[in-house]
Amino acid sequence: MNQSAPATRAEGTKTTSSARSVLFASSVGNFVEWFDFTLYGYAATAIAATFFPSGNKVAALLGVFAVYGVAFVARPLGAVVFGRIGDRRGRRTSLGLSILVMGAATAAIGLLPGWSSVGVLAPVLLLVCRLVQGFSAGGEYTGAMTFSVEHAPDHRRAWYMALVGSSTWLGAIGATGIVLLFRALTGDGFATGGWRWPFLIGGVIAVAGLVLRMRVDETPVFKEMAKKQPPARPFRELVSGHWRTLLILFAYFAVLGLFTHTFLGYMPTYLVEATGFTATTVLWLTSALNLLSIPVGLGLAILADRHGRRIQIRTGALAAVVLVVPAYLLIGTGNVVAVLAALVVFLLSVSLLSTGALSVLELYPARVRFSGMALPYNLAYAVFGGTAPLISQLLVDGTGSLLAPAVYASIAALLALPLLLRIPETKGTDLRP
Repeated sequence: MNQSAPATRAEGTKTTSSARSVLFASSVGNFVEWFDFTLYGYAATAIAATFFPSGNKVAALLGVFAVYGVAFVARPLGAVVFGRIGDRRGRRTSLGLSILVMGAATAAIGLLPGWSSVGVLAPVLLLVCRLVQGFSAGGEYTGAMTFSVEHAPDHRRAWYMALVGSSTWLGAIGATGIVLLFRALTGDGFATGGWRWPFLIGGVIAVAGLVLRMRVDETPVFKEMAKKQPPARPFRELVSGHWRTLLILFAYFAVLGLFTHTFLGYMPTYLVEATGFTATTVLWLTSALNLLSIPVGLGLAILADRHGRRIQIRTGALAAVVLVVPAYLLIGTGNVVAVLAALVVFLLSVSLLSTGALSVLELYPARVRFSGMALPYNLAYAVFGGTAPLISQLLVDGTGSLLAPAVYASIAALLALPLLLRIPETKGTDLRP
């Protein structure tokens, strides 16, 4: 008995260490992806001044948001490529390749010459880097979630997914902190070159992430499937056998992507325009909300593991329909307390809806699980997520109403609602092949 106790403790330590390694390896690429997306939104004004001709601030800002959105066009292609690799060659292999490509493109943005040096080539090079980032992102989030959930104990899947999902907000918080730091260090020099350093730091983090991912094991689910026959054409099998599920999940990810990228990609700019707050004040506000989202998401994960996923999806979908316009009206008051209340509404809606990503993975068999999440996620984010900042800005400029983006988001959520309500309860589903 005295001999077995140390062995049991050693085994428990090994299991805990392995779980930590899986969670870190899964999270780091997602951190870099959202670090970059948030950083791009916060540095939009500086990027516009660097890569577009001076003299028309509105046109330059629209150009920056257009490049932000165009990057999502490459995501479906990345979903096909990395999804095929993930379902045929392994989740870990796909994740290693995606973070390598993402890190290189992120660092490259920090090194690109501006309009004053190379003229029209500057925005073209920026666009190329964003397309490469979008391509790599096509396999990043979906791969990280698949990898972590297939490693998780059955009764803690939502918890594992929430821990990895929190890297989304940690990436946003990291970007906010870095921007605040370099604004303080460089002052007015942030707009003329100080903004480049955070992108270079993102590239370094990606290299560290690659090392972490190469040191963890493949998922037990994939190992078991690999002993059988992996799908020769996972996307053909997916489309022919699961097209109804794909349609429902496209609607789900459309709403989630629209609200997530409105919150992260457009809201910082909108708050400055609608409230008159300084850029620094907006950074502090959004940073506080991003930080709050972590305990909120973890708390919802505990409830999802105990009581199921469907109730949270439905509550989040209804909140997206009913509360978005009142939230924008609160922002329009310019009152700090009212603005915070509105941002909390956005946060809760996105957090509740995010639980549905676990249902997505649990709906598919192991043979097409990676591809089954990657395809609807990236198609929907290309159409609705990546375009959210651009369309929101166009609506404001075209109508003269700061409430126009709220109406757009509310109508989109309402149209998707019938399909979102059809997502079934998946708690307790067996993930093994």
